[in-house]
Amino acid sequence: MDENIVLEKSNNSSKIIKISKILLHLLTFLSGLFLIFCLYRISGVENRIRYVAMVIIVIINCILIFVVRRLFKKQKKARTIVAVIISIVMIILQSLLGYFIFRTYSSLDNINKNKITYTTAVVVKKDSNVSKVDDLKDKNIGIVIDETSIDGYVIGMEIIKEQKLDNNSKIKEYSNVTSLVKDLYNKKIDAMIISKNYPSMFKSIDKYKNIENDTKIIYEKSKTLTKEEASKYSGDDILNFNTSDKIDKPFTLLVMGIDSTQKKLSKNATGNGDSLMLITFNPKTLNATILSIPRDTYVPIACFAGQRENKITHAAWNGESCMIRTIENFTGINIDYYVKVNFQGVISLVDALGGIEVDVPIEFCESNSKRSTRTENLVCLKKGKQKLNGEQALALARHRKTLLTGDLQRGVNQQLVVQGILNKLKSIRSANQLLNILDTISMSMDTNFTTKQILSFYDIAKKLIKTSNSNNLINMTQLYLSGSSAMIYDEGIGMTLYNYIPDKASLEAIVNTMKQNLGLDEVSMVKKMEFNIEKPFEMKTIGADVYGGGTSYTLLPNFVGSSESYAKNWLSSHGIGVTVTYKEVTSGYSDGQVIDQSYPENKRLDLISGSVNLTVAKIINNEPEPTEPEPSEPEPTVCEKTDLGYTDSNGECVCESPKQVQEDGSCSISQEESESDSEQNNNNE
Repeated sequence: MDENIVLEKSNNSSKIIKISKILLHLLTFLSGLFLIFCLYRISGVENRIRYVAMVIIVIINCILIFVVRRLFKKQKKARTIVAVIISIVMIILQSLLGYFIFRTYSSLDNINKNKITYTTAVVVKKDSNVSKVDDLKDKNIGIVIDETSIDGYVIGMEIIKEQKLDNNSKIKEYSNVTSLVKDLYNKKIDAMIISKNYPSMFKSIDKYKNIENDTKIIYEKSKTLTKEEASKYSGDDILNFNTSDKIDKPFTLLVMGIDSTQKKLSKNATGNGDSLMLITFNPKTLNATILSIPRDTYVPIACFAGQRENKITHAAWNGESCMIRTIENFTGINIDYYVKVNFQGVISLVDALGGIEVDVPIEFCESNSKRSTRTENLVCLKKGKQKLNGEQALALARHRKTLLTGDLQRGVNQQLVVQGILNKLKSIRSANQLLNILDTISMSMDTNFTTKQILSFYDIAKKLIKTSNSNNLINMTQLYLSGSSAMIYDEGIGMTLYNYIPDKASLEAIVNTMKQNLGLDEVSMVKKMEFNIEKPFEMKTIGADVYGGGTSYTLLPNFVGSSESYAKNWLSSHGIGVTVTYKEVTSGYSDGQVIDQSYPENKRLDLISGSVNLTVAKIINNEPEPTEPEPSEPEPTVCEKTDLGYTDSNGECVCESPKQVQEDGSCSISQEESESDSEQNNNNE
């Protein structure tokens, strides 16, 4: 009986050893295979070393499996334990290294967000009694007719059909989103169908800065598409402009900063392009140029009806495709790649780095990341070099109100933040910190760089380190777009907005420099600035001192309060027809004074069709004309009743003698006088 038990235990022990051996071999094989797979994925990074490493991993794992297997057979306990420990250590090392490479690759791969989620909303005013789609019966609903807009038109039309809104409601079509929003505010429509990102689109316009609180969403629908599927609607292939696997030729990169309230970059993060940096880089010469384009730059917008001019920041309303085409048309430079960055992600990135060192140029206060302007929530910074956390770095990147040159200086400040981040990247000491940073970047960025193209920057970085001396790392030239300011009436929004009119000569100098760096023109650029990661960032600017040939627009003045003759002469001298309507007024204006005009102030004259109608005051008087009083009968100076016994006394007829006063108050005539009068009458007869 005891022998059976011993035999049974021996068999069980043998089974456990056999299972352990198989499990150990399997884990060794799988961990090695996993590491080889991860190394294979990072193609373009030290190819020769990677291939050698993969061969060595295969050899080591085969030897280890063979040795452990032989030792198990020979039942050499001590050696077997050592081999098992070595195998376990190898499994752990291969798994950790493979995990690190896998996580790194996944983070890089996630930067290129191939799938885009679009969301369309049905929006009404906050005070509307409409609370659900069913309440829109017999109501007016507005939508922009633009078949290239997925979250404005494509999904919007699906909502109309699915909810049968076209059966019992009136669908009003618009040519642009600004007119749509304006009519909702003016209550000309009861609801609008628009991208759910509409608050970010209009937050920079004073009239609509509280649009998120002024409106409410009663229905929304989302649709996820690949970039390739989305391009079929937009007509643009934005999946990749450059399909090569390796970055070895000069290229142009557009960096777009999106000022969103969300930390995670929406996969369809439209809104305003608050930061626009156009960069050219030549991997052969290691020269770069950088241009910050002011958000208010007045240029033709590629995706607006008739490509009408507007602030360049509004091109981002239709996504990166519209912005890219707008800048390409504006500069004549083809854009190869784009990177879209969420400003909110800057907070997480800077904090993950442990803060950044920046020389703040001015003292200022700015709203926090949630745009709160309450005193206790303001982010205030002193002038001078200091360490900034995420909130402070974002405040510096966003602030512009107190800057003398507005967006131009803000662009420089944003470059200071970027520089601070680059400087701090060199201080990364742990794999865990690197993974956290990569996760933050992948969450806050979108690009059309493929993962292979991103990995190919490894060779460029290696070349930079190899060819640069101990002090200088990269040569960079800063470009500056000169221009002038103008207040121009916005046709869509229906109000006058600030715009920055670019100078043609300055733009030409900038484009020439870019083309030279891209190898498109003969190189005449001289390196004036060397970027040193250990020293403050200083650059030579091109285009800052170049003026001439700037575009100018003649704008309609405000004639209200001016004389009719002045307004007519001004319009006639500028080739604009004039019609006049006279309005009768009693006060408040002088005769012939303009009191209204048919086109608004600051409207471009070249956009005026027909004549300008002037409403002119015509003064009328409502007081009655004075009339002469009717003449009264003159008071008698001689009594006309003297023959009746009266006499004149101060214009009154009284009796000549009190004795003549009769009882009825009349006067009596004496007998002698009566007879004398009678005799006289007879003689006359």
